Amino acid sequence: MQIERELIQKAKEKLGERNAELIITTLGVTNYDEKKMRCCCPFHQEDTASFIYNPKEYNFHCFGCGCTCDLIDALMRTGKTFVQAVMKLFEYADIPYSFGEHEVKTKRFYSYPHAEPINEKEQVYEYLGQRHISKETVDYLDIRQDKHGNCVFNYYDTNDVLTMVKYRPSHKITKKSGESKNWCQSGADTTPLLFNMNRINPNNSLLITCGELDCAAAIECGWKNAVSIPLGDQNTKWCDECKEWLDQFNDIVICADNDSSGDKFVKTVVPMLHSKRCRIVALPRSVEIEDSVGEKKTVPIKDLNEYMVRCGKELALEAIVKANYSPINSVADLSDVEPIEYENVDGVNFGISPLDDEVVRLFFSTLTVISGRPGAGKSSILGQLMCNAMDQGYNTWIFSGELPNGMNKSWMNYILAGCRNIESKVSQRGNEYYMVKNGARIGINQHYRGKWLIYKDDMDNDLNSLMTSMEQVVCRKAVKLLILDNFMCIDNTNNEEELRSQTDTIKKLIRFAKEYQVAIVLVCHPRKFDGGAPMDIYDIAGSSNIVNLAHRTIALRRVYESDRENMAKMSERKKALMKYDVIVTVVKDRMFGRQNIDVGVYYDDMSRRFYTSNEEYDHHYDWDKTEYSDLRQSPKIAEMQDDDDETEEVYGPRGL
Repeated sequence: MQIERELIQKAKEKLGERNAELIITTLGVTNYDEKKMRCCCPFHQEDTASFIYNPKEYNFHCFGCGCTCDLIDALMRTGKTFVQAVMKLFEYADIPYSFGEHEVKTKRFYSYPHAEPINEKEQVYEYLGQRHISKETVDYLDIRQDKHGNCVFNYYDTNDVLTMVKYRPSHKITKKSGESKNWCQSGADTTPLLFNMNRINPNNSLLITCGELDCAAAIECGWKNAVSIPLGDQNTKWCDECKEWLDQFNDIVICADNDSSGDKFVKTVVPMLHSKRCRIVALPRSVEIEDSVGEKKTVPIKDLNEYMVRCGKELALEAIVKANYSPINSVADLSDVEPIEYENVDGVNFGISPLDDEVVRLFFSTLTVISGRPGAGKSSILGQLMCNAMDQGYNTWIFSGELPNGMNKSWMNYILAGCRNIESKVSQRGNEYYMVKNGARIGINQHYRGKWLIYKDDMDNDLNSLMTSMEQVVCRKAVKLLILDNFMCIDNTNNEEELRSQTDTIKKLIRFAKEYQVAIVLVCHPRKFDGGAPMDIYDIAGSSNIVNLAHRTIALRRVYESDRENMAKMSERKKALMKYDVIVTVVKDRMFGRQNIDVGVYYDDMSRRFYTSNEEYDHHYDWDKTEYSDLRQSPKIAEMQDDDDETEEVYGPRGL
C-alpha cells in the first residue's frame, strides 16, 4: 500500500500545533514546556531540554542525540506499523481515506508462510541479550521463537501481510558445527522484501543493514528507521522488488558488513539506489578493548551489532549519524586519491589468456570500442565476453541492432555448450550442421536465468530509450556489462549535426559507465572494407572522437589465404600470427598507454568460440556440472603442432 506523502503532509498541516501535543502525549513525556515547546529528550539521558518542536516541519528534533520524531514516529514507537500509524494520523486530522482491506494477501498463486505462535521466547531473549539486544527491541520487531528454540524473523509487506519467514539458531554458529546459519520457512514462498519495512517512516532517513541483528542493533541504539536485506549481501533482488517503496526516500544510509563481501555490496548497491542520496556508515575495522584480566587487545569488528556490543550504543549511533555520502563528487583532493593499480580493479575477462594478459580485463567505469570487418568474429567475441562475465558473477545486457533476439540466443548457446554438448547433424540436402543438445539448452536456460538480458527487438532504438533501459537494468538487475551492437543502429535524431551527435553519444556512454561503475562495449563498423590490411584508429566509421574518447579500441581481422601468400615480405612477428584464424589488435589502450598490440586466436566452427589453448577450447562454463576426466584436444592446435616445421602448410577459418 503506497500512501501519498502529500496527503500525510496535509493531515499534519490540518493538525497544526496539535501535532506537538499529540506527540508528547503519545510518547508519555511529563517534563514538557508548552510555552517554549521543548523538553528533555525521551530517547536519551540529558539534563538540558534539547528536544525542541519545529512548527514548520511538524516534528520534534533533539539537538543532543540528533533524533527527529513526528507523530507517525511517535505512534510507531507504541507498536503500531506505518500503515496503522497513518490511519491514526488521518483519524486525528479527520481526513477520510480508504485503506482498502488492510492485511489482505494480494499475491496470487503464492504460498504464504504461517506465523509461529507467540509463546515463550526465553531462548531468543537470552541469546539476543548476549548481543545487547533488549526484550523491548525483540518484541518491537516481532522476533519470535519456534518449538526448537530458533529465532524467527517475520518479513511483512507494506500491507502488514506476513510474506516471508526466516530462522536462525539462538546460539553462536561455528564453521565446524556444520549448522545452517539461517533458512526460510519450508513449504512457503519467499519474496525479497526488507525486514521491518512495514514500520518505516518514508519522511525520515532510511538505514539499510545486512542482517536482521544489525537492524535490531540500530533500533536498540535509537535509530528506528532501519531495515535489513533479506537473503545475503550478494543477492540484490530486493532492489527491484522494493523499488517503488525505496524511491520515496531522499536519504538512504547503508551499513554493510566489515569484509570484502560488504565492500562489494556497497559498490553494487549504491549505483542501484542512486549515489546522490546514499550515505555509507564507516565502522572501524578493529577496536582496542580490555579483556577479563584488564589487558588491552585489538579485536576485529565485523558488523554494526558487534560494534555496539564492543563500544556501546552511543558510538554505534554516532557512526550511523555521521555516515558520509558516497564518494561521487565533482572534485577531489589528489592527496586523498589512491593511485590505481589496474591489477586490483574489477572488470570482465575475455577468457582468452593472451588477450587478457595484454588488457588485464575490461574495467568497470570504462567504454571499449570493438570493430572489425564483416566475418571477423565480432559476434563470437561479444558472446564469449558475455558468457565469461556471467561466470564471473556479473549480469549482462546487450542491444543488437542487426541480429534478432533469437539469433543472439542461439549464438550464445553454442559458446556456452562447447564441443562436448554439440552434436553434428545432416540436413535433408546432405549438408552437415551443428545443434546444441537439448539437455544443454535446458541447463543453460536454468543456470543463467536473470543474468543475460537483451533489449527487445520491437523496442525503439533511439539513444534515450536505450539508455533508459540501461539505467533500469543496472539499478534493478545489477547488470555490470552492457554491449551496444552496433553504433550505426542507434538512432541519432540530430542528422544535420551527425558527427557532433556521435561525439555527444560517446560522452554520455562514458559518463554512464563512470556514474554506475559498469563496463560498456560499443561495436563500431570500420570505414572501409577493402582487403585484409590491419586497422588503425582512423578506420572507424564516424567521428574521430569515437576512438579519441573511448578508453580502449579493439579490432578484429580475419586471416585470409592471400595474407599467407605474402608471408615472405612479413616480419617474423607477423609471420607467427599467420597460423591463426583471426588477429585481435588492441588498436589503442588509454589505460596502459599502448597501441597496436596483436594477439592471434583460433576459431572453432562448432562452438563458435575463440581460443588459444586446449584448455580454452574445452572450457566448461558454470552451468555444466559434469566432471570430465579428459581434456579435449583442438584439431587445429594438434595440426599446427605437427606442422611447426612446414611453414607453407596453413589453415584458414571457416564459418565466421
